[in-house]
Amino acid sequence: MDFVQRLAAVTLGTLLMVFSVAFVSIPYSLGGHPGEVLASAETSRHLS
Repeated sequence: MDFVQRLAAVTLGTLLMVFSVAFVSIPYSLGGHPGEVLASAETSRHLS
């Protein structure tokens, strides 16, 4: 049972690191979180 617990701990730790890096690096490379409306996109359309 010790092997299974160690394997689960290593797997969980690895996934946590991968998700953390992805959560930080993807919005950084996109310039914001996906789905967010950019401020420049709101003001670029003038309807009058």
